[in-house]
Amino acid sequence: MKLFYFKDPAGNFGDDLNPWMWPQLVPELQAVSGRDGWLVGIGTLLNHRLPADVPLHVMGSGVGYGDRMRQDAQVHFHAVRGHKSAAALGLPADTAITDAAVLLRTLSVPASRLPRERVGVMFTGRSLYNYDWEPLCQRLGYAFISCHWSVERVFHEMQRCDVLLTEAMHGAIVADALRVPWVPITCSEGVLAFKWEDWLSTVDLAYEPSVLTPLYDLQRHWDWRVHAKHHLRRGLAPLGLVARSEVQPPSDQAQVEMALRQLQDAAGRPGMLSCESVLDNHVARFERRIAVLRERLNRQA
Repeated sequence: MKLFYFKDPAGNFGDDLNPWMWPQLVPELQAVSGRDGWLVGIGTLLNHRLPADVPLHVMGSGVGYGDRMRQDAQVHFHAVRGHKSAAALGLPADTAITDAAVLLRTLSVPASRLPRERVGVMFTGRSLYNYDWEPLCQRLGYAFISCHWSVERVFHEMQRCDVLLTEAMHGAIVADALRVPWVPITCSEGVLAFKWEDWLSTVDLAYEPSVLTPLYDLQRHWDWRVHAKHHLRRGLAPLGLVARSEVQPPSDQAQVEMALRQLQDAAGRPGMLSCESVLDNHVARFERRIAVLRERLNRQA
């Protein structure tokens, strides 16, 4: 069996939890042939991009992006991320447990030895591409946590925070599992509310993010050739010789100051945490379904 998950070339914390977590939970993944199918775990993966004509074992993934996935006799829904995913796929209500990242509560997560921080901030990859938020976090005295860092480093950084402001959903899911209070934020149109609501439906919490002013500095990614082409297009656009550039202009100082104030306001909100007994129940349900999967794999080995 192979592990199916999204592999971001820059690294992405939520997706990268898969190779860190599943081999510990399902050691049979190492021994069973790929012909026995794919394990579909953490991520918004339930769409048309899943492998065709092979067995799929869905264990905590969710709906959100792309077209409807195939549903046939080779697809085994052990668990999906939330009630919205179950409804979208027409599955029984008890197929919804929660996001599989909650299972890190059963594993040995390295404890942080870093100094305590009052506030940590974690953005999505899109927001980090649009703007370098790290200096702004430093200006406020907040710990910047990149979703592109290794899983172990994010664990260390997250656990030293009294509260985590997070645009990345798996920042919230993991913080919640580790009992670090968190506050949802958003500053990018790329954040999909559906998947947050899907997960939060399983822990009886609402998605009410603090909205930050989106910041942009896309030109920092350009080399001199791209800069030259952009300036040429800007000069020719008023003459009607080329279309106006649709590149988002760099944010001005007023927008930056507004975003800073909004971050401070978000840090002033009470941190959120789900009920621990609810998490424990979810973990127990997952463990029973993983045991069934492992027994099946051992029979096939």
